[in-house]
Amino acid sequence: MKSLPSNLDTVSKSIVILSSILFLCITGISSFVLAENLKAAQPVVTVNGKTMDQAELDMQTNKFLNSMKDRIPDEQIDKFKASLQEKVIDEFITRTLLEAEFDKLKIGVTKDELNDKLNEYMKRLPKNTDLDAMLKQAGVERKELNDNIRFNIQFQKLVALKTKDQPTPTDSEIKKYFETNSRRFNIPAQVHARHILIKTDPQDNETIKKEKKDKITKLREKLLQGADFAELAKDNSDCPSGKTQGGDLGTFPRGRMVKAFEDAAFSQKVNEIGPVIETRFGFHVIQVLEKNEAKTKNLEESRDAIINDLNSRQKFKITGEIIAKLKENAKIGYADAYKPAVK
Repeated sequence: MKSLPSNLDTVSKSIVILSSILFLCITGISSFVLAENLKAAQPVVTVNGKTMDQAELDMQTNKFLNSMKDRIPDEQIDKFKASLQEKVIDEFITRTLLEAEFDKLKIGVTKDELNDKLNEYMKRLPKNTDLDAMLKQAGVERKELNDNIRFNIQFQKLVALKTKDQPTPTDSEIKKYFETNSRRFNIPAQVHARHILIKTDPQDNETIKKEKKDKITKLREKLLQGADFAELAKDNSDCPSGKTQGGDLGTFPRGRMVKAFEDAAFSQKVNEIGPVIETRFGFHVIQVLEKNEAKTKNLEESRDAIINDLNSRQKFKITGEIIAKLKENAKIGYADAYKPAVK
């Protein structure tokens, strides 16, 4: 059976702030992996005089490990951690060099720009989302959030500066793209749904299981009587989406959820409070907020999206060239244990 982790065990990517930097900022740190033998002030890597020490590397590595703790088999943790350490070090190098480039080119961020970007992110979240609650749950301070948003804005300004003379895609390029990637414009049927989950455990006996089913049945009755769905989800749901999104899972096509859940969601009428259903996660009550039928876009309907994608690809290429050049001209030193393999 397909799992629901990206939608129920963590906040759904489709309803998390659509910025990789911000997403990484809210993944959070739990007690899954404790920093081991932190060696304060021991340099792991030095970039033009700026260093990352062992304690910082361990903290950042464990932060990501904790966010993925349920998806890594125990026997693969050590291998995954080593790969993750390489990525964390590389991200430190890249960010350090980019921040220096921002200073060199005097690329700044105003308070209004920062607030506008934060508001833009907030608009992409479901209604009733409590950002402060989300950050508190993830163990993230507002300053860290603002620092990452500021960096993101500066990076976008740098890319815009370096790509300002980028030519507009031609009609022939747009047509070729459409013909080559026509399947991308086949949009599957999707539903926008929210739910309340009362989690069950394989160790639950029949008595406990009945109590949990009775609990969600009573919650469903309250919903039928007009109770606020988001409030009930916030107070009762065992899904993370309940605490921060009022149970909202965003919009999803078939194939993203376990079969019993998606069968119920796709068969329900809009705004209907569905019957109690059971999956391997527990008992659910679902409400579908919106349904979108499957459709295929033609070339004209797809034109703007194609232009955006072609422009994005060119920007991505130029971004890689910028970072590669900065690394090439930088003085980077590694501790022996973390020297990258010679390619």
